Amino acid sequence: MMGFSFNTFFGYENEINNLQDQVLIYGFAGIIFGILALLFLAILLRKIGLNTINSFVVNPLMLSLGLTLFVSILPTIVFYVVALDISGVKIVYSWIAIFIGMVLFVMFNLETIKSFFKEFGKLSEQKEFRNRKR
Repeated sequence: MMGFSFNTFFGYENEINNLQDQVLIYGFAGIIFGILALLFLAILLRKIGLNTINSFVVNPLMLSLGLTLFVSILPTIVFYVVALDISGVKIVYSWIAIFIGMVLFVMFNLETIKSFFKEFGKLSEQKEFRNRKR
């Protein structure tokens, strides 16, 4: 029986490790283009009228990808500055772990996050109302 190893990635470990710094470019570009694809999907679903799918599937995934982009910057810098010999596969696994953590965080705190954005919108509307020209 073969155990799990963080040096393997479904048979693609040689290709990923040969990319070296391109792993960063492809990883961050994948996250950004994933957010853009979900944005277009959200616009399409809103036009069709499926706001429930938008609210409970697409928007949380978009938020998870955005948080993943934000949170994964620090570990990536640490891996490249402190541990120079770390493989691209391990960086990919760290991004996957961060993404799964962000998905779980957004799933468990979705209502709190939604109420925060609603309050933030109300505060900005009140501030805009107070600062209007008289």
